[in-house]
Amino acid sequence: MATPSGSGIAMGLGLLGNDNIVFKRKYRWTMEFFCPCDSVIGSHLVKVSSRPNISIEETEINFLHGKMWIPGKATWETISVTFYDIAVGEGDAGSNGIYTWLATVYNFTDNVGLHQSSRKGDETNGSQGYAGKVKLTMFDGCGEGLEEWTLGHCWPQAINFGELDYSSSEEATIEVTLRYATAEYKAICGMMKPPCCAGCFG
Repeated sequence: MATPSGSGIAMGLGLLGNDNIVFKRKYRWTMEFFCPCDSVIGSHLVKVSSRPNISIEETEINFLHGKMWIPGKATWETISVTFYDIAVGEGDAGSNGIYTWLATVYNFTDNVGLHQSSRKGDETNGSQGYAGKVKLTMFDGCGEGLEEWTLGHCWPQAINFGELDYSSSEEATIEVTLRYATAEYKAICGMMKPPCCAGCFG
């Protein structure tokens, strides 16, 4: 049977066609690093990154013939960041900040001592610890912020210094896997609804 004219779902762009829509773009972002031991990693060194990923455990509930699941603990998954590996003159940051941060967690520059910082330290002022802080910001086309992620208690869990190839003209890169304990999200453009949390007395 034919659908009467004017009924059914609208087949246009809907909200996506509004003139005030701003699409978040994959190439409009910066990543800032606040590292321990006064090591400096410039945001211009970052080539590729991802936003934080979270997974929530599920707990299985069984009774008679039935089965259901309820949410359990959440885990912030590691993220991978790829850096340009550049060498610059003394006094400039270059890629040395990445090496310094790794040596703070595992001092590969001293094969005998192999020291490792034992304290988390203050993430915000470059103190003598192993943990840093990372801020990821996405922008619109005018340079105004759209969203912001702040990763706390952050440290390099793995570093891949990349392969070398005589037949390739590509730049050398360093791939770092970051482990972090907290991730704070801030919606700069628009408002995020407060969480709906109901407990025993909600």
